[in-house]
Amino acid sequence: PWLPPRLTQRRQHRSVCRAVAGSQDGRVLILGGGIIGVSVAYHLTLRGKRTLVVDHAGIASCASGKAGGFLARDWNDQGPLRDLSRTSFDMHAEIAQ
Repeated sequence: PWLPPRLTQRRQHRSVCRAVAGSQDGRVLILGGGIIGVSVAYHLTLRGKRTLVVDHAGIASCASGKAGGFLARDWNDQGPLRDLSRTSFDMHAEIAQ
């Protein structure tokens, strides 16, 4: 049956959460090395899971790697978003390592 996209996403999210929580050995395979896949890996690692990110073209090699999300250390130095921009840039560099 057809379901609204938001409801479908919630169901998918719940099933993924159950699958990760039920991982017997704490290992999680993540398909897709864009910003979402890398973020999921990062946060699962903080929760004690062992993650492996696989992407056919390489980590951050497609759209997520090309669109920096306006993450540049000094782009907003003269505006109210200075601290946010600098913190985001630093976090991005940390995740890259």
